[in-house]
Order: sequence, then structure tokens, then C-alpha cells
Amino acid sequence: MARLDVVRRRVALSEDELETLRLLHNGEPTPEEARAALVQAGVVDEDGAVSPLVVDLVRTVTDPMIQASVETAGPQGPTLAVLAVREETVWYTDPWPQDDGTVYCQDELPQILWILARLAGLRRREVPKIATPFTVPLRAVDAVVQTMSLTDDTWEPARVVATAQLERFFGEVAEADRSMLLATLSFLESTARVSLVWGPDAATDARGLALWDCGPGGYWVREQPAEPLRPEDVTPDTLATFRPVSGGEVWQLLRDLLPSSADLRSVLARVGAS
Repeated sequence: MARLDVVRRRVALSEDELETLRLLHNGEPTPEEARAALVQAGVVDEDGAVSPLVVDLVRTVTDPMIQASVETAGPQGPTLAVLAVREETVWYTDPWPQDDGTVYCQDELPQILWILARLAGLRRREVPKIATPFTVPLRAVDAVVQTMSLTDDTWEPARVVATAQLERFFGEVAEADRSMLLATLSFLESTARVSLVWGPDAATDARGLALWDCGPGGYWVREQPAEPLRPEDVTPDTLATFRPVSGGEVWQLLRDLLPSSADLRSVLARVGAS
């Protein structure tokens, strides 16, 4: 059921409820049962007027200036958080693993970097002295990480199995790269993939970041192939290069994902000319 929290500027909605609110906001016909449920929840009044806070949410997610997604995976399972920016307003979700409910939280534009960092689980991390970049087949890395990204009960056994299968997955990889990968995987706590989009051209209007959090083993960013990565960009021969980075450098990498004023003006000029 929809819920409204004006004090903390948050709204709990299902996808169907959000669609109903979009129809109401646009003056389009809506199912009476769905409308009545929103009235009962206090999101819509008896005359059909939508709460101003919810109107702002609907406008932002319907026509965002910037969109972002933060995919994470860890011992409790995967999550997908989404973020939308319109003018000076930010709306984002902060999901729990294995929880289907969606809560939208409102914040202000200057907070966007802090929001992305928290959704990605950013912590202070230093680069271990022995850490060096390594290169391995991307498909093999994905297979290992997917095996590890299970539930709390099977995370440790899956990690043991995954690292025990290094010969199978990485038999042709140079020994130095294999050793560094094994050391990295032995500390892997979570993975994160952050993507930002602000226009229609995937080549110029989007940026992304793929990250491993290895706890005492530091952070590792996948430099090649660079994000955003599409399925068609990956072949059986695609190699992945991971580089160790500190928590401070991850903060800088997240900041570099944000579009500049020039980026946004370029989109507006292209859209206006089309």
C-alpha cells in the first residue's frame, strides 16, 4: 500500500501505483479501485488532487534531466537503486536485498554525489602495498562473481568453490595476474556498477563505473572494458583489466561520472535542433 512521509520527504509506491499517479497527474482516466486506494493512503485527496510531494516525484521520474542506476551484489543478494534529477531536485530509491518494496526519497542536487557514494557502499579504503593491476578474461570473471553473489548461507562456500576453479576459468592467464586475482577474490565483499545517463547518445551522454569492494584488499575498478558496457560489446576474447584504487579515488571517479554544464548544454542543443 502507498505511504507518504512528508517530514522525511519520502514516498512508498508500487510500479502500478506510480503509473496510476502519472495518469492522474496528466488528467487521464484511471481505474476507480486504484484511485480509491491512493485516496485511502493519503497520497490523493477526495477531489483527485495529488500531494505536491508526489507530484514532484512523478514529474522527476517521468522527465528526468539525469538518470542513474546503482547495481550492487553482496552476501544478502543483489539490489538495484535508481536515481532521477530534474532541475534542483533528486529522487532516488534505497532498496534492501530481497525486498520488493520501493521507497522514493527526495533530496537536493548538491547531495547527489553523497547519495551515489552511499548507494554504492563507499567506505574508506587504502590500496594494499602489494596490489598491482591484473588482466583476465571478462567472461570468466563474470562467471566467478555470479557464483559468489548468492545468499548469506552460501556466500562463503561459493567463494571457496569459485577460487578453487581458477585453473578451469583462468588456466591460460599469466601467473602474476592469476595470483593477484586469487588474492583479490579471497577478500571480495561486494560489487557495484554505477551508470549515469543524461541524453539519447550512449556514446557521449553516459558514463559508468564497475567496482569491487575487497575490504582490507582495497577497492578495484575495472578500467577495461570501460563502462557503460553493453552485452554486444563483450566477446569470448574480451579481456578485463582491474586496477587497485583507494576510497578517496573512488569518490573522485564517482564525481567524474556527473555530467558537466557543457554536457547538458550539448544535449539541449541537439534535442532542440532535431
